[in-house]
Order: sequence, then C-alpha cells, then structure tokens
Amino acid sequence: MVTLMKRRVSIFAIVLLLCMPLMILNIPTVRADAGGIGKFLTIKIVGEGSVTATKIASGETWDFYQNGTEKVGAGTVLLEAFAQEGWEFIAWTGDLTSNATPEYFKTQKYSVVTAIFEEKTYTITASAEGNGTINPFGNVTVQYGADQTFVFTPDVGNHISAIVVDGVYLSSFAQNYTFCSVTANHTIRVIFSTDGTATVHAGFDISAFLSPGVIMTFDQTDAGRVSGEDMHAYYPVGTMAVAWKITITFAFGNVTVILHYDDTGLLINETDLRLIRGDSIEAIRSDVNNDLVVDGTDVSIVANAVKQSYWYDPFLDINNDGNVTEADIHIVNANKGTILEDITDGIDTDLNIIWGTTDQSSIFGVHRG
Repeated sequence: MVTLMKRRVSIFAIVLLLCMPLMILNIPTVRADAGGIGKFLTIKIVGEGSVTATKIASGETWDFYQNGTEKVGAGTVLLEAFAQEGWEFIAWTGDLTSNATPEYFKTQKYSVVTAIFEEKTYTITASAEGNGTINPFGNVTVQYGADQTFVFTPDVGNHISAIVVDGVYLSSFAQNYTFCSVTANHTIRVIFSTDGTATVHAGFDISAFLSPGVIMTFDQTDAGRVSGEDMHAYYPVGTMAVAWKITITFAFGNVTVILHYDDTGLLINETDLRLIRGDSIEAIRSDVNNDLVVDGTDVSIVANAVKQSYWYDPFLDINNDGNVTEADIHIVNANKGTILEDITDGIDTDLNIIWGTTDQSSIFGVHRG
C-alpha cells in the first residue's frame, strides 16, 4: 500500500512538472525583452517641432512628429530636434537632460525623453531724446513674424528732429514707425528738438528734420544744432511754393536739403521750380529775371513796372507791400552784384518735393520760377 502511494505521488509530481511550462506561457508579456535586448523609447514633444532618432549601430531611423513610442533596441541613438518656423529648440528633459542638439542617448527600459520647443521672440529697444515720448518705450518683446508700431509724440513747442532705426537715420519724416514681420532684434530712437531748431549728432549720413516738410541729410557732421525759419509769408501769394531760411554752422562736406512745397494757387509751373541759395531774402527776390545775377537789367525791369502804375506784377513787389514802388527799386539796386546759386538736384511733382545739394554752411532755400 505504501509503495502504491509513493508511485502515485511520483506520478503526480511528474504531471505537475509537465504542466508548469504551460502555466508560465499564460503569464502576460512585458514591453521590453526579458534579457534587455529590445528597448522602447518614448518621445514627447512640447511646442512646434519634430525629433529624429538614429540608431548608431544600424543606422535605422525613427521620426517623431508628435508624441510616440518606438522599439529601438539596446544601444545608443542620436537624437536630433527640428524646430518649426518661428520656433526654437530649448532642451531635452526626462531621461535625457541637455540643451544640445543633436545629442547621444543610451537607451534604457521604457526611456522617456521630452523635446521642448518655444516660440521665438525678439527684443526691440525703444528710446527717446529731448522733450517728447515714444510709445511703447524700453525693451519691447515681439513674437516671431509679428508687426510692432512705435508712436512719437513731441511735447508742446517741440517737434521730431530725427528718427534712428538700427543705427540708420531715416531720411523721410514720420510720426510713427512699424517694424514688419519681425525676425531679429532691433533698436529705434527718436530725437525731439525745440521748434525752429534741429539737433544733429556727429557722424556720417545723418538726417535731421526742421519740420515735417524740411529734411536735411549731412554727408559728415559734428554735433550741433540747425536753425530754420519759414519765410513763405514774405512772398506774394502764388509767387513762391515754399521758402526757408536754414542756418548750418558745423557741417563738413555737402548737405542735401529736401523741401516739401505747396502747389495750391501757384502762379508758375511746377516743372519750373528751382531751389536757389542766397544770402538774403531781398537778394533772391531782386533777381527778377531769374538769371542768378542781380544787375542793372533787374533794376530796369522793376523801374519800368513802377512807371506802369496801372498794372501790378507780384514778382516785382520785392518788399511784398502790395505795390511796386520806388522802394522796390532801391532794394534791387542795393543788391546789384549778387550772384545766386541754383542747387536743384531734382523735383517730384507727384510727391511735391524738391531737393538740392550745397556745401555752404548757411543757406537760404526757396522755390521759384
């Protein structure tokens, strides 16, 4: 009987041992190989970008355009981050801590690496000099590809005399400036000056505004100030499109003067306008026949007009008192021998601007026919 039980136990043991492998096969499998040969890599992406993983041993690659998991096996992979336009790669986090790309990474069981991308931003540094404000002011953060406008507001009794963008002086007057589709850092500075003057800094190719309609560009200059006076009121209506007295005492080389004129009620053709340099308003007005020399011919023309008292020519009314009289003859006669200079370089009748270049330190610019 004992022998029979021993046999039954032995048979049961044999059966039990034979059944064990079958029970083990029913246990759920894990994602990594038991021996550590096959390993999974999970890539997470924060922001706008993608990641490429390249197996160093085999050269096999996996591309992650969004969060994903791939079985890459044991070994080293090269992880490379690619930012979308307007974004930039910042760092790897998780099982890899680094801000470099590409970066080597030795796979681990259930490796998780996060690639962080941030939207690009840039800084525009805005400043103001003199009595006025620029808005916004200081270090202004701008998103990639965005526009940013700056508005200039002078205090009472002041005006905008210069605008400097990225170190370059603007040669056209503006009350605001917009950086369009920003993709780099920038600077902007606006200079305010008291009315009737313009602050000019030392340097090359520097522009300054006496008013919205008077622009001067200096080839080279020391620091200083320009003074100006609108002389348009000294002329009969329609005889001058614009007139300015501009005094410059510190410039080296040439200065280009750009004047914006008003063609309303102009008695002469715009194409006949000229930018004349002279020493005084009387000298320029005394050249009544427009030959750039004040001589006896001009005196005779005015004298003959005085005799013809029944008609009035505003171009011969030198003192602008509404009559052509002996007083006008005396002014012309006193300026005999004066030589004027036509400094006109060009005229744009669509934009109503005329410009010219002079090397004189003091100029009196007018438009005349």
